[in-house]
Formats: sequence, structure tokens, C-alpha cells
Amino acid sequence: MKHVFILNPFAGSKDSLTLKPMIVSYFEAHPEEVYEIVETEYAGHATEIAKRYTEADDVCLYAVGGDGTAFEVLNGLNDGVRMAVIPNGTGNDYYRMIMPQKDAVSKILIDTIEGKNVRADYGIANERKYLNASSMGIDADINELANHLGKKYPIPKSLVYIVAAIRKVLKPQPHFYTMTFDGKELKQKALLVAVMVGGYYGGGFYPAPMADIQDGKFDIVIADDMKIARIFNLLPKYMKGTHVGIPEVKFYQTDRITLVSDTPVLYGCDGEPILESKIEYRLVKGGLNLRVPKASPLHE
Repeated sequence: MKHVFILNPFAGSKDSLTLKPMIVSYFEAHPEEVYEIVETEYAGHATEIAKRYTEADDVCLYAVGGDGTAFEVLNGLNDGVRMAVIPNGTGNDYYRMIMPQKDAVSKILIDTIEGKNVRADYGIANERKYLNASSMGIDADINELANHLGKKYPIPKSLVYIVAAIRKVLKPQPHFYTMTFDGKELKQKALLVAVMVGGYYGGGFYPAPMADIQDGKFDIVIADDMKIARIFNLLPKYMKGTHVGIPEVKFYQTDRITLVSDTPVLYGCDGEPILESKIEYRLVKGGLNLRVPKASPLHE
């Protein structure tokens, strides 16, 4: 198997290039292994790089960067091609589903190279693939602001989503949604809707604590419209994943759902935003050939 590292030098803390000599050093010590390092140069480049490889090439494509880099690689991934995630961005939320406790990125790198292959689910939203999370409403607004603040101000990456969340909570903009799934139609005004494959987003927020990337189900999280004081009361619970059972937050599981909003709404797929009024989601069960550390709780 050939190891291909798609490295985003601009991700998160902008230090992904520090991993380059680590990769070179590892393979110098393992000359029997074949590898390649390709650096991305612009938005969407990782997708173009990933499209070059097919199952016949017997490769593993390592997305070295943040959730956005992994999103791009996934959207260029041809059927049957292996993929791995080396988390070195701002949020790194998907990797929390691979390993509950995050090690130093240098250790993650080696453990993944020497890891195992598992099958995992991924989502498709209006033909865009995503690994982890798709959300709309205040969630997507927070993510867009967090990305803006992170680029403009020297806010620690561990705090940027919290700062963005507090700012957006002060001016919430609920939408009215019609949701169709499992033969049912649900109509309601909601502050946010999240269609989750994984459990986390926003740098550690935990909206879907029951999520499992191998269970063949989306976890749908819907938060009712509510007053600002109540939002601030619930926000810490939403961050920690202790909001299960709270009346204003509802949970559903399905493998396909269509959402229609009253007006075009900003929604994100693994942090990449787009504005639309109708979104059709479907889950590709076990569709991802994912390489992870041997210590990962994900089953082969």
C-alpha cells in the first residue's frame, strides 16, 4: 500500500508543515514502504488531488489538516480508496469519533500509518459528501463567525467557537422547517437543526452524544426556538452533551431526511457553508474505508 499525505499548510494553527519532516523521517526508517507528500495550494485543491487515485492504485490518502481538509479529500475520494485523518486544524471534531482521547499529532501520525482499516458511514447533503456534521440555523451562523474571527484575530482556537457562540446567541434567527423522514412530516420553528454522522462539532461542542459513525444512522438534533436567557442556560449543557432529556431539544435517528426551510438558510457540511432552502440528506452506510490507529474503539 502506498501512503499519500495531502497536507494543508494553511489549516488551523498553520503548522501542518512541521509534520513534513516527521513523515520523511518515518519512511526513511521504513524504506520498504512507499509514500508521497502533496501540499495543497488553494481551496478545493485537496479534492482535485484525491480524484487522481483509484482503488487499483492501492493507496491510503491521509488528510493532514483540519476538518475542512478532510471534507475536501472525502469529496474527491473515489470508491474503494482508503482515507485517514491526521487532525491538525482548528476544530478536529471528526477525530474525536476515531479516538476519544487525542494524543500528540506526531503520535497520531505514526499510529495511523501503522493502524488498521475499518468501515465507517458518511453523509451526503445535496450531493456534497461529509464525514461528520451538517447543521443549519444558529449552528451554521456560529461556525461562519468562528472562521471569520479565527482568521482576523489572535483568539486561541480553543476559545474561538465559544466567543462566536456567545455573540450569535445574543441575536438568534430561528427558521421554520418542514422535515420529512421515515414516512413522517414534521413542521416546526427551530433555532437549529443538526444532521450528524459523528457526535461533535465547533471545536468540541457535543450535540449528538448517542452518535456512532458505524451504526448506519444519522442523529438528528433539533432545538426549539426559545428566549435568549434559556439559550444561555442550555448552552453549557449543549457543549458537554448533557442536554439529552431537555424538552426544548429533540433527537431522532434515520438514514434519510429532507429539510425545507421557509427562507434560504445557511448550512454547513463539516464547516463548509452554503445557502439553500431545500436539503436532501442520505447516509452511505459503511461507505468509507477509513484507516485509524489500532487502539481506536472502531471495529474492523
